[in-house]
Amino acid sequence: MFKNIFNKINLFSRIKFRFDLPDKTKILLYDEVHASILKEIIKRDFNILFLRKKKIYFWIYLKQIISFDFSFKTYSKNFIKFVSPKVIITFNDARFEMYNLKKDFKNIIFISVMNGLRFEKWFKDRKKLFPKNFKIYYGDYFFALNKYYITNYKKLLKTDYLTLGHFRNNLVKVQNTKYKNEFLYLSQVHDSPRIQNGIDYESEKYWTRLHNFINLYLLESGKKLHILLRRAKESSRQKNEINFYKKIYNSNCVFHQNSDWKKKYQIIDKFENIIFSFSTMGYEAMSRKKKIAMFAPAKIHGSNYYFGWPGPYRKEYNFFSSKKLSYKEVKRILENINNCTQSNWNKKYFSIIKDQLNYDKKNHSLVNLLNNLIRN
Repeated sequence: MFKNIFNKINLFSRIKFRFDLPDKTKILLYDEVHASILKEIIKRDFNILFLRKKKIYFWIYLKQIISFDFSFKTYSKNFIKFVSPKVIITFNDARFEMYNLKKDFKNIIFISVMNGLRFEKWFKDRKKLFPKNFKIYYGDYFFALNKYYITNYKKLLKTDYLTLGHFRNNLVKVQNTKYKNEFLYLSQVHDSPRIQNGIDYESEKYWTRLHNFINLYLLESGKKLHILLRRAKESSRQKNEINFYKKIYNSNCVFHQNSDWKKKYQIIDKFENIIFSFSTMGYEAMSRKKKIAMFAPAKIHGSNYYFGWPGPYRKEYNFFSSKKLSYKEVKRILENINNCTQSNWNKKYFSIIKDQLNYDKKNHSLVNLLNNLIRN
């Protein structure tokens, strides 16, 4: 009992109250992440239900305080009732708690937009988080990165599915290549070669081996590796990221960094050849018609992984990806993409991989849907 009271008091102390009232808008963003991008996509005002910063409107929350109900779900319902939106949208498809609200607001359209690659374990873990004896969530529209993910999401969420690609990628115009026959690696290293996206993969030596092989190939070819850093200069973790590569490449690499997400795509556009492991941005580079070399562990979280998962594997993928890691394979793939002309890539390979991630210029399909929904 005392622990429960303490937790409620602690939660209450972290709340930042606002003493005005929210505007009544037709669109409500559930979770403030990517709010600036939604603004750019729809170019109109919308309201935000803050989940991370716990910005609470006091006059909406007052009734709960009186009844000693500190439930954020209750607050969410009261907030939605006050704002009266026609559409509730989130750019964090992991926020399945949003769909808990659908049964209480059947006349409001709920939309979720997929924001990154998902792996087999992710889907299994989401299912484990379902309440006991609970079967499936309900929504209205779900925008997936590609058509292949839809089968997996259908086991979690009953809704209408569409494909969009990645909403950030769609906002940046594709520019001309500047550096021919050069390689840009999209960094995924965080704090050590063993940890990627907070996950410890099966082989602790995988990342070091991969970059040693890449470095050997580049030394033999008289080239340097360009690396687009994941972490911004302001991040304390960037130092670890840089040190990891310096231990392997010494001075045989060039770092590129930018805190502006749009400029990262512009950096990618400058290079002819992109190397990545399993990052969303690697697939985004592919959708921008970059020639890609993809190296990833054969298993992630104990499940098989390959380029294009969860879509079917095709033998044509072997030209630019491999299920095993060796110097022979790294050299073969890097030479394949470097020697392949852009026109041949577009005709022979891009034509079979373009469905892996759509490029929907300026997110037209999402914008059109939202405009139609709020117009009615």
